[in-house]
Amino acid sequence: MFVALALFVVLYGVLSTAIVRQLDDERFIYRENFVWAVFQVQRQFLVVQRDIEAAFGRVGLGDGVVDDILLEYEILVSRVILLREGEGFKVLFTVPEVAETIEALEARIAEIDTALAAITDPEEKLTELYRLLEPLNEDLQQAVVRTTNFVSVYNANNISVVKTDIQMLSYLFFIGVIVMAALGGFMIRQRQKIFASDIAAQKARQEQEVIEEAADYAKMHALGTLAGGVAHEINTPAQYIQNNLEFLSDSFADLVGAIDRTNPKEPAKLNLDNDKIDFISEEVPMAIDESIQGLNRIAEIVRGIRKFAHPTTDAVELISITEEIDTAVTLTRNQVKHIADLEVSMQSDVTEVSGRRNHLSQALINLIVNASQAIRESGQRRGNIDLLVTSDEDNVYIRLRDNGGGVPAEIHERIFDYFFTTKERGVGTGQGLPICRKLIQDDFNGDLTLSADYTEGAEFVIRLPKPDANAMADTNADFLEGPSDLNSLLR
Repeated sequence: MFVALALFVVLYGVLSTAIVRQLDDERFIYRENFVWAVFQVQRQFLVVQRDIEAAFGRVGLGDGVVDDILLEYEILVSRVILLREGEGFKVLFTVPEVAETIEALEARIAEIDTALAAITDPEEKLTELYRLLEPLNEDLQQAVVRTTNFVSVYNANNISVVKTDIQMLSYLFFIGVIVMAALGGFMIRQRQKIFASDIAAQKARQEQEVIEEAADYAKMHALGTLAGGVAHEINTPAQYIQNNLEFLSDSFADLVGAIDRTNPKEPAKLNLDNDKIDFISEEVPMAIDESIQGLNRIAEIVRGIRKFAHPTTDAVELISITEEIDTAVTLTRNQVKHIADLEVSMQSDVTEVSGRRNHLSQALINLIVNASQAIRESGQRRGNIDLLVTSDEDNVYIRLRDNGGGVPAEIHERIFDYFFTTKERGVGTGQGLPICRKLIQDDFNGDLTLSADYTEGAEFVIRLPKPDANAMADTNADFLEGPSDLNSLLR
């Protein structure tokens, strides 16, 4: 009996391990091959679109700029070809919408290649490329969402297959119970615990991976949405830097001309009007100062973009609340400034919380953009957005309020559901708020909620637990030396 039991246990263990490995392997393959591949196409599309928009803001387009953008376009083409011809992607074309999007993209690439071949002017090439790619933006976003859903459904079906195999193992186990009644009950209980925990763990891992991929997609989508505004924010200081440099060049030419016209017998006297000298003396320092301010502004915007786009690590660390707010305000400034006045108020002596970097600024960007859209849809000429940071004994609270149309009471419980949205088609996917809430809950052990008793618009509250008091001692001492001037970012 002992030998039979040993053989039964070995057979049972081998089959169980094989099924679990099969599930893990297939989940990994489909996640990597499908979601990641389609996401890379959409991401490269955004890179090409962003570079073209950035190029339009320049004074002149050189061959180098055009060649760089065309190289990015060729990378996009290669990724589309990989989807069509790469090994392991055939199952992806069973999703009709994704197949249609890829076919439409291939047709559009052929059209673009034909059109670009007939154009020699660099700026005209970029304009035509941007015009022909623009209609596919929404389709690519939807393709990423549908592919993610397809992978989730596939994994669910795959688990069903594994459950069928588990049933076969149950019959085998039942036979073993009949032969070894004394040990059967114990093995049944162990089997149930093991498989229940394995399936639960796999499901949890799959859900977490989908959330992380959706968060990365949401971040790239946010960068693509804000790219035009950021380009405008950079173009404005660049324009007056150019004007100041032209003025300095003219003033220098006047001075050189005056020196050339100086009488050799009276070298101490410059042939230049006193009024001209006074004008140059006053305006040149101002032009230099304005140019320095413009360069600082551009550097600030670039730092914000680099910080936000930096890949998020798994490490939990102390995150500066003020830096995360700075990044969010900098990247949304152009989208907000024509719609509402954004005021930031720090009323907390706690400036850092424990969590994963960039996810707090990602949530704040989503809330600020939503607030500006709500104000615009309410029909106001100009609204108000208030960002207030407070704290109590255990938590830090970031409250974002707007005086837009508010959230109807009947959908308060649904706004954090995935794929639920009240926006028009193409404006939102219904993933922003639920993803942000999940990031705050998982990465900061906090929460994102909607205030039910706020009646002047909408108020969203981010609750973040305070970090360990010993870890905060040094950072709080620095903060008390002087308040953060966050509102200077809004000028």
